[in-house]
Amino acid sequence: MPRRALRDRPSADRILNATEALFANKGYGEVSLRQLIAAAGVSTTAFYARFDSKAAVLDTLTERLFAELQLEAAMTLRNVKDFASGIEQGVDILCARFGPRKALVRLIVAESGSLVPMLSTRRKSYAMLSGFLAHYFKVLADRGRIRVEEPTALAWALVGALEMQIVRWAVWDELDIDQLCTELLAVARAILPKEKS
Repeated sequence: MPRRALRDRPSADRILNATEALFANKGYGEVSLRQLIAAAGVSTTAFYARFDSKAAVLDTLTERLFAELQLEAAMTLRNVKDFASGIEQGVDILCARFGPRKALVRLIVAESGSLVPMLSTRRKSYAMLSGFLAHYFKVLADRGRIRVEEPTALAWALVGALEMQIVRWAVWDELDIDQLCTELLAVARAILPKEKS
């Protein structure tokens, strides 16, 4: 790693961690840039050397959460033996990553419509997930293991239905984390075609 990257990393991580905690306690709109810089314990110059704005910090937190989720899913799901266990492991990964970061997930869901960079990050992440699922469905269909005529439409239907359960948990507080995991699994099983033996 270049010397500058090593020097810059702790402050960027400190800013991200402090911001996530501050947003969790107060909400995005209630946190000023001044409060954010003070909570991170960095100078204004150090902040602007790493981020352009408060929105850029939230966008980076969003990117980081989705990147962690995608990496873990890619590593875990490549070894699944069957469709059903892939669904279960995918839900487990999602709950494990989102559970301890409910406040951040709430911000991502609630704020991404008004912040263009964050909306773009969310859109790309959903498109990547949908593309991965559509490819997986097509492979299974080509092998005769499931019957699906529109793998892309099925993938987007699943992404949308899963997001609705995440909204119920993160924004509406209708579900606790265990109920979220149960609902995500139930929704996936209801929408997805049954695998042939």
